[in-house]
Amino acid sequence: MKHKNHLTTNSYFINRFGELSTSYLFYQMQDIAWEHAAILGFGYDKLKVDQQFWVLSRLLVKITRRPKWGEDFTLETWSRGADRFYGYRDFYFVDKDRNNIIQATTSWLVLDLKTKRIVELTNFENFPTYEESVFGANAKKVRAPKSEDIGQFSPALFTDIDINQHFNSGRYLERIINSYDFEFHKKNELAEFEINFLKEGMPSDQLAVKKQFIDDKNHICSVVRESDGIDLIRARLVWESR
Repeated sequence: MKHKNHLTTNSYFINRFGELSTSYLFYQMQDIAWEHAAILGFGYDKLKVDQQFWVLSRLLVKITRRPKWGEDFTLETWSRGADRFYGYRDFYFVDKDRNNIIQATTSWLVLDLKTKRIVELTNFENFPTYEESVFGANAKKVRAPKSEDIGQFSPALFTDIDINQHFNSGRYLERIINSYDFEFHKKNELAEFEINFLKEGMPSDQLAVKKQFIDDKNHICSVVRESDGIDLIRARLVWESR
């Protein structure tokens, strides 16, 4: 039931510290999830026939260490089955010594392309189940940041838009990471993040990042749409000293 990809940390995967970047960590998880869903018979092309599509709703990632430039590692994923609406999928990043260096759990929804209503996964025949759980729990609800600290609004760019004509999930994460300056990243590294994807961003949107600092290491962020002030995503970040 597990699906594995053997990967190398290529030069275009790394951050300025020579380690797997947060955004490419996310994109690799996204890629293997799509790939495994297709193998299981619930992939993009299959759902498209029924005018449906997968969306990522919640995500929790904990990082022990990041693969370094040129390091080989294995990315493992599996379905944990579904309740009425959510489909659950977990991940391990495993190094050559079989250490689980990054762990993650995700919660997914299927939407109807026309109505944008959630499709009940109990309607899917032979939806996979698997009992192993990385954290023994699902990603949780992230509360809205209590703050007036909102960055500058800027437009969605061409490369931000995905095949569903929405703002790509990983680009939200990049906006949050890029809202911290070089000096902050020089002193701190992201050890854990939990994200709720709430609304669809569109090509015409102007977006900004809002932050609340619980303390030096624990932050709550959101990506806000200018036209209506709605949070499109919310994120809980845990930083550690580099």
